[in-house]
Order: sequence, then C-alpha cells, then structure tokens
Amino acid sequence: MSTAYYHFNQHFHHDTGDEHPEHAMRIMAIEQALKKSGLWEQLSRVVGDKAHLPDIHRAHSPGYVEQLQLIQPQQGHIYVDEDTPMSTGSLEAAMYSVGACTQALDDLMAGKFNNAFVATRPPGHHAERKRSMGFCFFNNIAITALRAADVHHLQRIAVLDFDAHQGNGTVDILQNDERFLVCSSFQHPFYPYSHYQSNRYGNLVNALLTTGAGSDEFRNSIRESWQEPLRRFAPELILVSAGFDGHQEDPMAELCLTDNDYGWVSHWIDKYAKERNIPWMAALEGGYHLNALGRSVNQFINAMLGNAHR
Repeated sequence: MSTAYYHFNQHFHHDTGDEHPEHAMRIMAIEQALKKSGLWEQLSRVVGDKAHLPDIHRAHSPGYVEQLQLIQPQQGHIYVDEDTPMSTGSLEAAMYSVGACTQALDDLMAGKFNNAFVATRPPGHHAERKRSMGFCFFNNIAITALRAADVHHLQRIAVLDFDAHQGNGTVDILQNDERFLVCSSFQHPFYPYSHYQSNRYGNLVNALLTTGAGSDEFRNSIRESWQEPLRRFAPELILVSAGFDGHQEDPMAELCLTDNDYGWVSHWIDKYAKERNIPWMAALEGGYHLNALGRSVNQFINAMLGNAHR
C-alpha cells in the first residue's frame, strides 16, 4: 500500500478574482513543489470525482444547498459573505472537493492506501450546517466523517484540525456527537471568534496558540492537548483538516510556524495511525503564501510517505 494524492481540475472553475487569497495558484504551487522534490512520482495520484448530494445532506440542510444553487451567478461574482466569493463554477468545484474526499475515504476503507492527501479547493472547515463563510461552501471533512460513520459504520472517528483559524463549521456540524472527537489547534483569539469553548461541546479538544507562537508552543500544545484524549477515544479512523496558514511567512495569521513543523505534525499523526493500524487522510484548508504553502505541504506529504523526520 502507499500514499494517495487526490486532485481535480474543476477547482480552476472556482474563480475568486485577482485579489482574493484563495485562488487556483495554491494547488499549482503544491504540485510544483511535489514535482521539484521528487515526491510526485512516489504518490499514487487519483483524479477525484464529483460528490453525491446524499453525502452533502448529512452535514448541510437541503434548504441551504438549494439556496446556494439558486444564488450562483450566471456571470461574474457574488459574495455569499464578506470573505467568500462565488462564481459560475464555484459550486461545481465545491462538489468535486467533497467528492474527492469521500472517494479517498472509500479507497482507504477498501485497503487501497495507507493514507491520503486531498488537494481540496475550495476548502471546507468554516462551512457550518446552514452557512457559508471563510472561503468555504461545503464542509469537506465533516461530510467525510459522517459518511465514515453512516456508510462504513465506524463508531469512533477522530477529526484533527490544525489551521491558524478554528474549524468552526466542523464543530457546528459534529458538536456533541459521541462518534466523533474533534481536536483543533488554532490562534486565539482570532477569526472566526466562535465555537472555541471546549466546555460547551463534549467532543471538542482545543489547543490554543497565542499570537506569535512558534514551533515549541505548537508542538507542545499538540502533544499536551491531543495525545491523552486520542488515547482514550481510540479512533478507528483519523481525518485531518490540514491548514498551512500558521506559517511565519503567511499573511493571513500571526503565528510563526516553519516548514518543518508541518512535517512534524504529519509524522506525529502517521506514527499514531501506524501504532493503531488505522488509516488516515488529510484535506487542504488554509495556506496563502504560495512558496511557503508548497514547501509545507511537501514536508507534510513527505512524512505521510513514511520518510524520516525529526
């Protein structure tokens, strides 16, 4: 078995405009970095397919999905919230983001791969059950988690979310459902300023990072906050919302992480998964400095492949 990389060209149809930080060059930067390093040839590359509406309806109300379909513009852009542009191809791209994730899940459950990285665009972890926000329309990871529970009949699914911004949508959709443990690492206080209080949700574990936090604080926080709850929960599957906007070069946050930190967290997850003999997958969330994003994802995937990491 091997590591799979899921990608799709439909993300190019999600046109966010020239000035928006979430644009198609993000995926291109990742793939260029993987090719430059030689990792591209080590991956099992899979072209993702379009999602099925029943999967999306597990996480989002049918009315919300229909509303998005109705407001999609025939030309140009609209904004569904102050940060989230929608163009004529945005929902198609979002459907492929979801579909690539659920396809990766099914392939992992069939034993085809040890782990997988899904180059999702648009991202998903800010999308709530009935609300688009933070560049997100459909919550890729929450939808995948619910499919894992309802279709593959898993009883314990861990969702690990490292990003400069908390995955409020994932918390909103999976809150207090005992089938899921949601572990989140993010800058605090920071956008989206909601759903961060662990005591409100019985299945949420936060690793809060202060402004300017670097490698030591990030790594210690992950170990100290996540390790024991994961051990007690004993997941059968790990799903990761992988955000790279905590990098010190990224303009969208105020953390000071390095390329190597993303290799470290991938190795940490992979080591845990191998010890328990369970599959895991990651879906792209944030990361907006193109060079830093490419390098960081390269380090992350290098560790997924099982290459040595300090």
